[in-house]
Amino acid sequence: MPGMLPATRALIPGALLALLLAAHVGHAQNLVAPAAMSEDSAVAMVRERTGGKVVRVQSRTDTGSLVYHIRVLTPDGRLREYRVDAATGSVR
Repeated sequence: MPGMLPATRALIPGALLALLLAAHVGHAQNLVAPAAMSEDSAVAMVRERTGGKVVRVQSRTDTGSLVYHIRVLTPDGRLREYRVDAATGSVR
């Protein structure tokens, strides 16, 4: 670019690269599907289905979708884990 110092010319590609990288990272964060079901709703659904006591809840992202891992102490004394897909509400 005419009239620019050589050091300034070298900074322009670096700044452009930084902007592109920031845009890419922001886009990658949006690839996770939004939750259609809240954690509270998932816990209530599992509690109602099992009749047990929820002892632990973890939110994880499995292959791009949010999944709630819910541990329940069942009425017969067993510890079971249920996985609720936040996007679909399906229980595994």
